[in-house]
Amino acid sequence: MSATPATSATSFTVPFDPERPDLTADTDIQNEIFIQVFNSGDGELFNRLYLGDSISNFSGEPLTGADRLAFFKEFLASKPTLEARVTHSYVAGDVALIGVEYAIDSTGPDGEPVRLEGVCTDVLRKTEDGRWLMAIDRPVAATGLVADQ
Repeated sequence: MSATPATSATSFTVPFDPERPDLTADTDIQNEIFIQVFNSGDGELFNRLYLGDSISNFSGEPLTGADRLAFFKEFLASKPTLEARVTHSYVAGDVALIGVEYAIDSTGPDGEPVRLEGVCTDVLRKTEDGRWLMAIDRPVAATGLVADQ
């Protein structure tokens, strides 16, 4: 993990390099970096936490590449806030499986508050340069977004 602090206007409590973020092998630090970047509202920065061929199901359908980036930029532009708690973590070589309980507070199109809650299964992969990045992001909403459709 880089000790270089983020250079954006957002203040991060766990320093990291925003150009080459690393979710690290330390589950607590990984979770904190993920939360910080999500809560920054910067969809491009958030997308840097993912491998190029990663799949995210956060939108309710599997997205990768440019479609994933477009969704992240649109969704995070309203600056929702994420709370997350790691429930379990397993590492086998260059792959990590992480379970998370999450809650996201945002504002709906009608201006009313929306709370999304659920569980997420994440798979991280260690890259050749030693960074840990998201390979699969599979949230399952119990309330809000996908659950209410």
